[in-house]
Amino acid sequence: MIHELLLSLSGHPSPLLPESKEKAPDSATINGHLSPAESALLRSLSHNLGQKHRSIAAEASDVVANHPSIVCRAVCASILSKHLARFQQKILEVEKSILDEDSSIVGAYNIVPLSSIVAAFDGWERRLAWLLKLVSSIRIDPSAGGTGGSNAQGIHTSSGVIGYLRDATHTGYPDIEEIALDLVKVAETAWLKQLVSWLLYGKLPSIGAVDFFISRATQKSEDDETKDAFVVRSELVPPLVEPDTANSILFIGKSLSYLRTRWTAGGEGNDLDSSLAMSEIQNHHLSQLSSLAFPISASRFTTSIRSIRLSLSKNVLQKLLPLPQVLNMLRLLKDFFLLERGEFALALISAADERLAEKQKNAMDKGRLKGPESLKHMMVKEGEISSILPRVWSTMASFQTLDDEDGDQDLDLARELIQLSLESKARHLKSSKEGQGLSKLPDKFQDILLPTATVLTLRVEPPLELFLSFTEVNAYTRIHAYLLAIRRAHLHLSKLMTLSALRRDPRPSPGSSASERFQAQGRQAHWKSERSKKLRAVWATVGSATFLLAELGAYFQSEVIQSSWAELQAWLDPAAATSSRPQPQEDEGLSTGLREFELPPPKQPAEATPAHGVTMQSKEALRDPERLMMAHQKFLDFLCQSLLLDRGSFTDRLRALMADVDHLCALMNRLHIIQQSVDLEKQLHPTRTFSNSGPEEARLVDDLASARRKIDACLTSLVGLLRDIDATRAAGSSAYGLKRRKVDEEFVPKMSNRLDRLLLKLDNTSPQTRASQSNDADAFGWSE
Repeated sequence: MIHELLLSLSGHPSPLLPESKEKAPDSATINGHLSPAESALLRSLSHNLGQKHRSIAAEASDVVANHPSIVCRAVCASILSKHLARFQQKILEVEKSILDEDSSIVGAYNIVPLSSIVAAFDGWERRLAWLLKLVSSIRIDPSAGGTGGSNAQGIHTSSGVIGYLRDATHTGYPDIEEIALDLVKVAETAWLKQLVSWLLYGKLPSIGAVDFFISRATQKSEDDETKDAFVVRSELVPPLVEPDTANSILFIGKSLSYLRTRWTAGGEGNDLDSSLAMSEIQNHHLSQLSSLAFPISASRFTTSIRSIRLSLSKNVLQKLLPLPQVLNMLRLLKDFFLLERGEFALALISAADERLAEKQKNAMDKGRLKGPESLKHMMVKEGEISSILPRVWSTMASFQTLDDEDGDQDLDLARELIQLSLESKARHLKSSKEGQGLSKLPDKFQDILLPTATVLTLRVEPPLELFLSFTEVNAYTRIHAYLLAIRRAHLHLSKLMTLSALRRDPRPSPGSSASERFQAQGRQAHWKSERSKKLRAVWATVGSATFLLAELGAYFQSEVIQSSWAELQAWLDPAAATSSRPQPQEDEGLSTGLREFELPPPKQPAEATPAHGVTMQSKEALRDPERLMMAHQKFLDFLCQSLLLDRGSFTDRLRALMADVDHLCALMNRLHIIQQSVDLEKQLHPTRTFSNSGPEEARLVDDLASARRKIDACLTSLVGLLRDIDATRAAGSSAYGLKRRKVDEEFVPKMSNRLDRLLLKLDNTSPQTRASQSNDADAFGWSE
């Protein structure tokens, strides 16, 4: 029986011993010769040790053979080759003690008590139970669907296994801690081997890449230019890697991948190869990783990655991606995508409106604007969209004077890189921050400029693709559509003021007789009274909406875009920002008198003056391309928050206002045409009516009243939402102030926390405020 028990503990099934506490098919003959206590001990050994040993070996072997993660395979292989081997060695030691009749196990008359065998395996039940739980969690459930499925509590990824093992080192059991520390070393070693391929050569691991936290970005349109785009999969980042460190690792590998591609193609990278051999960079990277001790400390790992990044940036990337080139690209984005150049927005809106007017006129001439199928003929095609931007460039080029000998270099660069196309044709990549940040920006404003959703995109040429990702270009595209929609709605409302027939009274013809002029003056007073009453509220709403859109656009341009750009420019080039900052003018006489009482500046101690090496090191770190990219990402995130693009309720209501404004403008233009024809007809034939424009005019006035009420509701809602946002920011202003700290010369944008100045200007836009001022007949200049 002892021999059968040892075989069962070694992992071999025994027909005489039960596999579990519940079923014992062939143990009736043994139970008849054992006491109840001995039967309980026998079941305990067979179930708690033997069966768990067999389960661990079977599941670990399945993981080693089939699991897609190299880290999980390495952990389970270590369990099989080391920890289960220790248990097997313990069984051999117990068997040797029995054969040698060791008194610690064998009693009098060569009797081997089961209690002594149980005591010999003390502690192994807890170890095997923990190992079985670990292996069962790593093993993928085949019924869950291939490599991606697992049980609900599975840790079937490298990050999950490393995190679980690092947590297990603090369980309080010394034996479990020893096993966990050993497995952590195995897991982190396997993970570092994958990381070395990325940090040294810019290549994804050839084996187990599906479990690596960096992967190729998937794209909607296949294009060879985007084949080397990579993203960070946050769910696969191990707990020892900080988010900023993960982004640095991504940047290092992307840079090496780009350099390797350029060198292979025989590009300009050959000049860099002569100054610094790639092998020297690889040796430095490898020495930094080899100095890490297990378990890896997060701070030590971050320091090593930072050293690798600075070395790569200092020796290669700063020559490949100089600061002036980055500043030119940022200035291009600010001028054309953030609408710093107002003439570009006006030219683009005018060209789009002209194109729609031409398309509508052609459709009317061909009789296609009748019936329910008429809207199909107003859809804009790709060829028509591509013809809009050349008109814009021609219009902007006409603004240049003869004094500009070199021309507008920014305009020439924009002509080469900026494209206007259908949204389905634009290149978009899935972001590593999917579900948060830039990928959550609204895309509901891209069908405002034209009936078909269009986007303004930027072609990113190497080596700027190291600095500007497709996700960031997509964010600029959505910000541009958002700002352009506000500018377009304000421009269309302002153009309504030029409809003279709606705003001025009809005049009699100059060739009329005295009696006809007298009759015309009577009709004029009647028309003035009727039309004034019908359109007064409409014009008030137009004025309020125009004012709100103007103030909102001015706030976004001055308080948000210009101020944040000034901060970013000052961080990028402090000397240029200081020299370009205007100095205050002082009165010469006053300054001369005060100079007599001016104290000399205090002398700084010698220790406070930084050494030349420290200054140069901080300057090099400031010009690090990876830090430039991180600063730009912070700038873009801050821009999206300050422009209220992260407020879904605000953008939804603003989008509804854009639709209502377009509807009101269309009604006003139609009413202008109708009233012009009615006025002309009454001037020519005062007593006769040849057209049937009266019912249509009445219907248009009713539709205008309905559209006015909708716009009033949107204005009230928008002001209320702005007040709620301002209250939320005011409550969190102190917490935000604590977050704004410059650590290690990092760029931290200064958020204009409050909207109080904007709200102070918008107090008179709500219908309630206008109703309280209804007694003032001259509030909008329309007095009877």
